[in-house]
Amino acid sequence: MIRIFDRNIKELLDPKWWLVIVAIPHTIFSAIVPLVQSEVGSDYFTNATFGLLNSVVLVSIFLFTTGRSQARMVAVTASAVFLWLLAMIAIDPANGFDFSAELAPPFLYKFSINLELAPPLILWALLALSGLLHWNRIEDQDEPLSPSHPSVDVDSDSQSDQLHDLLDLVKEKQG
Repeated sequence: MIRIFDRNIKELLDPKWWLVIVAIPHTIFSAIVPLVQSEVGSDYFTNATFGLLNSVVLVSIFLFTTGRSQARMVAVTASAVFLWLLAMIAIDPANGFDFSAELAPPFLYKFSINLELAPPLILWALLALSGLLHWNRIEDQDEPLSPSHPSVDVDSDSQSDQLHDLLDLVKEKQG
């Protein structure tokens, strides 16, 4: 337990692991279970297909991106879903969302939300935070790319990362 608290918060919020942490329960509880339990054409079924689409996006980000580009995709996607969840909670009166304010002294504010909605909100918020914390992540490289390297072997898996690194080097040289 002490080892967890000794770690840096950035290490705990690694986007690659938070993608897995969010994708598994999201796929099960927001996509698969509702698809099996609902009738085709119902609102419940339509929402489940949207959940399945989000799962495909999360898995794609996990598989096809790394480093800075993965962190940025995580931040954008998770933030959008988090804000969408908040909007849907605020719009639908069945969700138990309530906010009221008394504009006379003692200025009382009342805020309530259905606690059943807290786990997905927390998971998506932490996923978005993990992407934001690693937004400008420095890419790890064994050998820096430079103009003195006449040929660079590029395989299909690392081509995108190497292009981003080359662009960063060109910007540093120009700036």
